[in-house]
Amino acid sequence: MTFLGSGAFGDTWKAGSEAVKIICTDDYPRARLEREVEGLSRVSSPYVVAFHGLGELELGGRRRPALRFEYIAGGDAERRLNDGELVPMDSVVGFLRGLLLGVQALHKAATIHRDIKPANIALRDGRWDRPVLLDLGLAKQMDASTITVYPGHIGTMPYMAPEQLEGRRARKAADLWAVGVSVRQMISGRHPFYLPHEKYTLSEAFARLAAGPEDLPQDCPGLVRQVLDRLTAVVEHERGSSASNLARLIAQ
Repeated sequence: MTFLGSGAFGDTWKAGSEAVKIICTDDYPRARLEREVEGLSRVSSPYVVAFHGLGELELGGRRRPALRFEYIAGGDAERRLNDGELVPMDSVVGFLRGLLLGVQALHKAATIHRDIKPANIALRDGRWDRPVLLDLGLAKQMDASTITVYPGHIGTMPYMAPEQLEGRRARKAADLWAVGVSVRQMISGRHPFYLPHEKYTLSEAFARLAAGPEDLPQDCPGLVRQVLDRLTAVVEHERGSSASNLARLIAQ
């Protein structure tokens, strides 16, 4: 097996044609795992990594749950960003559209990702217009009672929506926020709100969010600019839905 990376609750390895996420947390609730498996099984989209099933592996003398997914060749968006490569402007509509379609598929299956970021966006066959949402380890099913105790912070801080930073429950709008932040970063090469290598208190983070995102490049298509401004609205309900933003994106 080839090591692919570490996440919040375990490590991911490439095994043959699959990516296997091994849950390493000793006290990971079994009920939560069964709930996640049931939710992931309902998602079917070329823009969301396909779930193949649940198994077990022996690791460190213990049997560990192992979530099996399709392996996406082509690398992830964060790696491209670290190599100095940005989304070309002639591909940005396809990139944003693919992410919104992936989020729409999750939400239709009553699932919230809660950790969308460039590291969790693969590029199928290396193509910008074929993004795939990865690492559903923090995904939450909307039609099941929550195991997460609120207030609390679930996700990766630079991509958390304001309501998540406040410790409130992540809803559909939190995924839309993370898409907006990720795409803005992949267009400009900079995080739209935070400076690199800086640490912020919650009050400092809220102040930067309230000041608004950095301007997008001048050659960013107008429809993309409108959708991204909507997705990164601090007020939750102003972000709309995946469907409404898709409609705006293709409007003439």
